[in-house]
Amino acid sequence: MSAILRHWRTEDAEALAEVYEQADDALLSNIPDDRSLVGARTWIETITGAEAEGKVCAFVIVDHADGSDLRILGNVMASGIDHRHSTAWISYWIVAEGRGRGLTSAGLRSLVDHLHDDQGIYRLELGYRVNNPASAAVAMNAGFLIEGREREKLVYDGIRYDTEVCARLRGDPRHSGTRLRVI
Repeated sequence: MSAILRHWRTEDAEALAEVYEQADDALLSNIPDDRSLVGARTWIETITGAEAEGKVCAFVIVDHADGSDLRILGNVMASGIDHRHSTAWISYWIVAEGRGRGLTSAGLRSLVDHLHDDQGIYRLELGYRVNNPASAAVAMNAGFLIEGREREKLVYDGIRYDTEVCARLRGDPRHSGTRLRVI
């Protein structure tokens, strides 16, 4: 696997804007509405600023096949980090060319390990639309357990979707699958 994880950097804005420009329907619901270069810069500044405050932990999945790391494949992140209750909300996305390779699951397992082991966060939560089996598989492959269904929680293009809510606790068994190297 030639992909790695690293923190977002300001110089990623142009590559992120290219991802936005080429986004397919599966990705569009997971990225900001402002998909311009300015929007990409703003998103990265927001994320890196929130990381500095301890409210977010975000890793970009980058292709490292040629030794560079500017080809963005995806993102795994924890937001809404609440240190008092030791919880965080997990999200992830992957570009079309990165799908089906196990990159998102491997990246999410690495993020989970980092959050539990290095940041001491006890409970990680996420949700996905019930009509998105790929996202469900990523969550299950990273050791998340379904805790319930939220009826008609999300709305896209005027259509409401049910979501399944999952969690992973620090003491839950670790998934033995591949992880991405964090640099």
